[in-house]
Amino acid sequence: MKRTQREYKVIDFPPLTAEDRAVLEKLDNMPDTEINYEDIPQSAPDSTGGFYYFQSLKIPKTDIHTKIDNDTLAWLRKDGKGYQSRLNNVLRWARMNGCPIASM
Repeated sequence: MKRTQREYKVIDFPPLTAEDRAVLEKLDNMPDTEINYEDIPQSAPDSTGGFYYFQSLKIPKTDIHTKIDNDTLAWLRKDGKGYQSRLNNVLRWARMNGCPIASM
């Protein structure tokens, strides 16, 4: 089994200034009702079932072999190409939303 891992250059952003932090703090304390969303595209799944933000990240990946239940695979494949990306997005969502994997 061949494993590959891609390496990506990490973007080294400059540190936030005190002024930047003040702006972010003000925005953090602002009620959502006061935020103007008119110029922001609505967040919706793209053609592969993932969200653009996740698709735009350059996250290194590792090729693995695993077994998956047929019904779960059929569910992932029902929208066509991109089922592996959808699987990765489902796993990422579960991880980011505190899915209790140890108790499953």
